Amino acid sequence: MKRKQHIALVMAGILLLSAVLPYSHASHSEAAAKPKLSVKKVSLILGKTKKVQVKNVKKKQLKKITWTAKNKKIVTVKKSGKLAASIKGKKTGTTKVTAKIYLKAKKKPVSAVVTVTVKKDKKPVKTPVTTPNSPAATSLPPATSATPAVSQPPASSNKPQEDPTNILEAYDGIFKYMGTCANYYGYDEKKDQLRTRSTLDFITENFNSITLENEMKPDAILSSWGVGVQTLTLSEAKELGYYIPENYPETKVPYLNLGTVDSTLETLKKEGLQMRGHTFVWHQQTPVEFFVKNYSGNTKVTPEVMDARLEFFVRNVMRHVMDKEKELTGSAGTLVYAWDMINEYIHRTHDATRISWHNVYGDMGLEPSYVKKAFEIAYEELENYGVQDKVVLYYNDYDTYDCADDIVSLVNFINQDATDKNGNPVKICGGIGMQSHLCVDYPTIESYGDALDKFLNTGLEVSISELDVSTNYAKTGETDAQGWDKWAYKDLGQTDEDQADYIKSLMEMIVSKQKNLDRTKNQNGIAGVTIWGLYDNCSWKANTKPLLFGKSIMNPKASYYSFLDAAAIWYS
Repeated sequence: MKRKQHIALVMAGILLLSAVLPYSHASHSEAAAKPKLSVKKVSLILGKTKKVQVKNVKKKQLKKITWTAKNKKIVTVKKSGKLAASIKGKKTGTTKVTAKIYLKAKKKPVSAVVTVTVKKDKKPVKTPVTTPNSPAATSLPPATSATPAVSQPPASSNKPQEDPTNILEAYDGIFKYMGTCANYYGYDEKKDQLRTRSTLDFITENFNSITLENEMKPDAILSSWGVGVQTLTLSEAKELGYYIPENYPETKVPYLNLGTVDSTLETLKKEGLQMRGHTFVWHQQTPVEFFVKNYSGNTKVTPEVMDARLEFFVRNVMRHVMDKEKELTGSAGTLVYAWDMINEYIHRTHDATRISWHNVYGDMGLEPSYVKKAFEIAYEELENYGVQDKVVLYYNDYDTYDCADDIVSLVNFINQDATDKNGNPVKICGGIGMQSHLCVDYPTIESYGDALDKFLNTGLEVSISELDVSTNYAKTGETDAQGWDKWAYKDLGQTDEDQADYIKSLMEMIVSKQKNLDRTKNQNGIAGVTIWGLYDNCSWKANTKPLLFGKSIMNPKASYYSFLDAAAIWYS
């Protein structure tokens, strides 16, 4: 273990030096022409706006400028032309606003920072003198401290005066979370997204949430870089602080590879982002060794042994994450706001050649005991840390518009007879994730909306958890072992404009559902939307061009602008 840690530290040092040294050399040679801001400090009255200009740069030299506020609760920043931004005070306090300036002639951006202080207006407010006969004296409503008991504001008619310049701005006040999937250590250079400064700047400008694409899946945590499950004796595990369930029937447990998760949480804290935990129980991307005796060979364990392994896995991962949150922020439940506890149970694999959950427990239909058990364990851990009211446990699946009734039945089973530690009824499954890997001609907007209605009618919150919209993607005419249709790329003549039209219709429908939601029946409604990837070339379905950006984050497509435009229906 010490040797591995030493190697990791050496590699980290090499990566740090390789990132810093070239930049330092470039900045020295370019000091004379370095772009800067018109001011270094700005003082703002609460609610007022000031403009900041980039100097020493001509428009023809410029690729783009990104503007980011370190604390978005204190100020909002909006682009104002090519070389300027408007900064508005939202809350008293001090923060920094950074301009990342990308020049055509340079490979790396130049950063320029302004310190912004927001203060209250000290001028006295003139109060009109009224008499008993004055209209002002009789028209004022009584003061009240009551606030709505909902976590999301009702629809507002106060449309922003300026068109939004990014996704966060467009959907501000509509959904609590706007997210993307990302990778800390990618499987190629393009996917080291949370360690690439320019990509990370793009993420923080457009999103407030991320989902790790692969690095919290069972394969990543239970195995180490494809070498299979590594085991520890119970005494070794206890020395590392692992929780061992009572009456654990084995002498070994799997080593949990959580280093990347830790690094991701540190990045989230630094960048002001949050995350969905993804995922625990899944028939795919789970090592076969997790289901066999002694974590090797091909003899599957009994359901009783698997129950103990499930408890070990869920409790230790959740405790590790929440302890790390406490270390970084002072309290648990601050960085990971939701967990995809179960992924794709409805679409579970029945492959007898590959041992997985289904092979151990058998076909349990819509009442799977291990699925319910996973939620029960996870909810207990949320209660142990006192975050059961702010962290939501999700059931997540794809093609939900084809199996909405089954999903509703499943989550009802999970929540049936569930109680908190005081014996009060509780919904341990608090959310439904609609993965939404769609095509420009399937499903229809109407059928998607029907499924969304069914999920909202459960009273659970809903997330559009993995959104992409493929072009030129069609059924092959074949089915898999479970009877589900197989899909593949096929040249259907579909264009980026077709994608843009579909995305606009889809998002307008989703926003309308949120706007017209009966919050007496569903308090939270649609919690957020997660776009499954940053740009086409790094998508898991790259050949179908399913995302809002093309070859890179520098190439917005027509669908990006239609995605922004769709938010305007909130104000209509």
